[in-house]
Amino acid sequence: MTVDTLEYAKKLEAAGLDRKLAEAHAEALRSAVTSELATRADLLAETPRLDAKLQLLTWMVGFKLAATMAVLWKLLR
Repeated sequence: MTVDTLEYAKKLEAAGLDRKLAEAHAEALRSAVTSELATRADLLAETPRLDAKLQLLTWMVGFKLAATMAVLWKLLR
């Protein structure tokens, strides 16, 4: 996500704010918004770890299902 600080500052100036104050406000907004956003590279870096966790979870659910089916089979025979 990008923040057009020039356009934002111009709108603040048009609303009556001093130019330096408008520029400072625009830069503060850009800094606040972009500092907490994940980048595409951040997401791509996490993909293998998330894939591994999903695969482990799939195996765990499969094992639990098989164990439950075995217990039910034993009880119902």
